[in-house]
Amino acid sequence: MSFQLGDDVAGPTCAHFSTMGGLAWGRRGGDWSDAVGKIYGAKAFDAQRVLVGRGRPFTEWDVTELARGWIDGKYRNEGMLLRAEKGTLNGVVDFHSRESADLTARPTLKLKWSDGSMDRLSPVADTYLDCSTMKSLGAQNIFKISIDQSALLRFSLPTSKATLVKASLLLVSDKQYGNGAGIGVFRASPPYTRATSDVLHGVANKFARDAGIEKHPDVIFATGFESRVWLTEWGYYSPRSNAEAISEDSPRQFEPFEGRALRVRLVKGSNFGLDLRYFLAEMGKQEPEEIYFRYYLRFGNDWNPYLDGGKLPGIAGTYGRAGWGMRKTDGYNGWSVRGAFAMRPAAANSVAGLTTLGSYVYHADVQDSSGEYWSWNEGPAGILENNRWYSIEQYVKLNTPGNKDGIFRAWIDGRQVGEMTGIRFRHVPSLKIESVWFDVFHGGVPPAPKDMTLYIDNVVISGSYIGPVKP
Repeated sequence: MSFQLGDDVAGPTCAHFSTMGGLAWGRRGGDWSDAVGKIYGAKAFDAQRVLVGRGRPFTEWDVTELARGWIDGKYRNEGMLLRAEKGTLNGVVDFHSRESADLTARPTLKLKWSDGSMDRLSPVADTYLDCSTMKSLGAQNIFKISIDQSALLRFSLPTSKATLVKASLLLVSDKQYGNGAGIGVFRASPPYTRATSDVLHGVANKFARDAGIEKHPDVIFATGFESRVWLTEWGYYSPRSNAEAISEDSPRQFEPFEGRALRVRLVKGSNFGLDLRYFLAEMGKQEPEEIYFRYYLRFGNDWNPYLDGGKLPGIAGTYGRAGWGMRKTDGYNGWSVRGAFAMRPAAANSVAGLTTLGSYVYHADVQDSSGEYWSWNEGPAGILENNRWYSIEQYVKLNTPGNKDGIFRAWIDGRQVGEMTGIRFRHVPSLKIESVWFDVFHGGVPPAPKDMTLYIDNVVISGSYIGPVKP
């Protein structure tokens, strides 16, 4: 994953490590690991006091062990989180940021190497996390540190054949309030830095490149869009859809996953890309209480949803009555859990070429006529790059009527990125899983601001977990 914490409009806030898609920290105010590797631990890599009334204090922290860990690849460099220690010093300290007009006061990381060379680095991102606002604060010429405000700084470290002897963080403060603060340096540890690298394999691991997977007793449906009459495999295809099975699309840097793929286009000025559904009952299958489905997804090089987010494939039981398009669900008329993509802020260079996925959900406890957005921010998080294939798998287990015991899970490339439990989809047993819904829609209301393309391949619907394809 090429994503790194930034400080632009998509940057961290008190609640989110990225505002694009509402990707949440594990704990409000930011996640950190301490000097002994303990998540939310108290042992700082170094701590210094910044007191009031001492003019312009230049404060230096020894961060040698932290920098060595990054350089040696011990952990991923997502920056350092500076936190005020609780105690007798409960004031606020303002530090100059990398946007400060005073060039001599901007943050610096000094590196001393065993060959005698020195580096002085400026941060590539600095911001602070303040729970009184939902906005990213990285564009300001200061950042604040207090009991209620933590600061995040990230430096891009050079590669060197020499050994790091010492690393020092230097910050400058012109303003301190109250009685100052004791400030410790910790390693920023957003959820994706702590994700396991283990891939969960399932049914697909028994079939090389999905060949013959439709023969597995748990598999309900499988297609790779290889047939010239692939539309006949599905229960419904809207003629408004802008989709076709292709094997070549070089202008958009397309590379096949396996033979042909379904190309879906959102045309400038339009909302509609695809409405393709596998209605279980119509295809001679029972409508189940739980289901898995997996598909491979690739965003083209022209994919840039900078105006609004939209809908992606998911699971539904709308029965043509409710659970989409502002048709409010009440537990008796329908439900849906479609995939979703978030708006990518045009001015946010930190997320250029990236798209965050989540779910857009109509369930019985939604209060409004619109659905509810769920972020996929667990594990590696739902962050996808353009021009790359990903395995996207979703699971729904309907609740027992009268109970809030429904379940939703999502995996990307076999690693769990989202889970919601205690869901009430329905009040009556007649609402079941009616369809797997391949929906591609821009908005909301605003149409696509430009032509955008995505590709879908290797669809599998199953009664048990599927997992990524076996090579």
